Amino acid sequence: MKQTLKAIILIFCFAMASLETFAYNGEIVKFKMENSKIYPGTSRSITIYVPKEYDGNKPACLWLSVSGGSFMFDTIDQLIAEGSIPVIIGVFVSPGQIRDAEDKVVRYNRSNELDRMDGRYAEFLETEVLPAVCTHKTQDGRPIKISNRATDRAIYGNSSGGICAFNAAWQRPDLFSRVYASCGTFVSFRGGDQFPALVRKCEPRAIRVFLQDNDKDTWNPLFGSWFEYNELMLSALQFAGYEVEYSWDEGGHSSKNARKIMPDVMRWLFKDWPELPKKGKSQSKTVASMFSEGHEWRCIAEDIADGAILHPYSEEKVILQTGRSKEFISIDGTRTKAKGKIALTDPYTAIYPGGTHIAKRVEGSNWIWDYIVTPDGKLSHGQQFYYLYADAGQILYDASGYLYVASDIGIQVCDQNGRVRTIISLPGGYVNTIAFAGNYLFAVSRGKLYIRKLLRSGTHNGLPKSEKQG
Repeated sequence: MKQTLKAIILIFCFAMASLETFAYNGEIVKFKMENSKIYPGTSRSITIYVPKEYDGNKPACLWLSVSGGSFMFDTIDQLIAEGSIPVIIGVFVSPGQIRDAEDKVVRYNRSNELDRMDGRYAEFLETEVLPAVCTHKTQDGRPIKISNRATDRAIYGNSSGGICAFNAAWQRPDLFSRVYASCGTFVSFRGGDQFPALVRKCEPRAIRVFLQDNDKDTWNPLFGSWFEYNELMLSALQFAGYEVEYSWDEGGHSSKNARKIMPDVMRWLFKDWPELPKKGKSQSKTVASMFSEGHEWRCIAEDIADGAILHPYSEEKVILQTGRSKEFISIDGTRTKAKGKIALTDPYTAIYPGGTHIAKRVEGSNWIWDYIVTPDGKLSHGQQFYYLYADAGQILYDASGYLYVASDIGIQVCDQNGRVRTIISLPGGYVNTIAFAGNYLFAVSRGKLYIRKLLRSGTHNGLPKSEKQG
């Protein structure tokens, strides 16, 4: 009896697998992914959907889902056939689990992966998932190739996957430019409730966003209303100048409505492909006071070693220190070896213009201490003064008395009263080191050196005008 039942189950599973193989125009490739360096010990399943239009010669565009997706295969086929979207390969990533020797789950990694506010998951997709995907081939031998261009990539997620999809593109607009977030958990799981404030304080990224939620989405006495926070996200994105659309529907915490409108959302996300979505104009006065049109980040070097530190030097150049080696970097990108003894600044201490007080970073803290400088040169009245969204790295002041802080989420800029007014983002996300040369701000991110002209100056000419209480 047991053998007969086992045989029936095997036949049924084979039949279902056959149906899955032939129910769509394209081909389904599945594999298990293990041995992650970013999420140690986890295993997960990854499904690839390759449409018949993909010939294996030219890299395809990408639709990446962190919330399942067999229901999307027909939609991909339909939209490619009608010419509404380019040839897209779908990649569907499940959350990680850690299992014991008996194959029992001992840790579910879903929330730790999807609800986090840092760039870890985007890095996971970039360095582990997509390279693994591109090692596979279709049954007829077509190699799977995916475009590296952000304009060719979209990301989707529901619930915790919704905040994950937005976060991945927001942290790394160089990886994804089109986002569909449904029932996103922008709540206080792992800091997601801070997103509306962060979006308002940052200059907009070159991403297009569609939000979907349901009017009776989960309300929890510990975490608040899912729907209310999605409304706050919409308001923040509109304020910050993003190209954003939304659909508020009837229902609870479910992807049902998100699936219904999936074809229209995908058409909208790719409506002007291959053009990159445009960066909008923020309504923030601080953002307007810092940036001028036509002056974006410009990469001037791609070989910067880990641990390199920038130091201010003049209005025309900065110093790049790598170990004992020093070189001058001019605002035009020219690099020359620095010879002789050169006094270097402490990258973790900043002197306020005019010298009235000094800021000091504390390693591993999201607070920066401020000390008053007495007439005899001593430090007094130290306080935790500047509050940050992420741990501080290198710090420096501009001529207006605003403190610039290198961090994992970009360059946090604090006003005279210690509050983050804006966050300057770089294409690579986190920032290792920064320095001013006149109106030019230099920054290192992911081994690349960038420069950008600001409406602010790093040249200190006396005590700046006080903002008083602000």
